Amino acid sequence: MFNIYEAFKTCDINDDGVVTQNEIGRLMESRGFYVSSKDLNTIMEKFDKDKDGRISYNEFMDEFLPKSPSKVI
Repeated sequence: MFNIYEAFKTCDINDDGVVTQNEIGRLMESRGFYVSSKDLNTIMEKFDKDKDGRISYNEFMDEFLPKSPSKVI
């Protein structure tokens, strides 16, 4: 079963409560994937809602939790 907290902790390599672009790159490379700087920038743009250069747990969660559909009246 997918555990969002454990997924975040896996990405937070230095255990400081946030995920940086460098940590994402290191994680991907450790799993055998090459990720370009452009790809890392795209990931950060998607996740880092407040544009502080770090992905908080709440920002991480917002991308993975299902979104409830909006009702248009």
